[in-house]
Amino acid sequence: MQFFYWLLWGMAILILIIFYIRHTKKIRAFLLGSSTGLTALFLMHFYGEAIGFAPTLCLTNLLTCSILGIPGMILIILAQVYG
Repeated sequence: MQFFYWLLWGMAILILIIFYIRHTKKIRAFLLGSSTGLTALFLMHFYGEAIGFAPTLCLTNLLTCSILGIPGMILIILAQVYG
């Protein structure tokens, strides 16, 4: 299970690095991805009780969502469900 978890992290990071390298407006793409990831984290934190999962607003979750965006939020959910 640990191998699967690290494989998902590696794939998400690789896909986002390729996306940011290929994008013509790199800073704009990074800021858009970061803002959507942080928005998803805050929405899940405040309204996640309805589905039974409300992640904490700790430094690890904030960095994950700000660097990876929505895929980071998905990884946090998967880590909670399968971890």
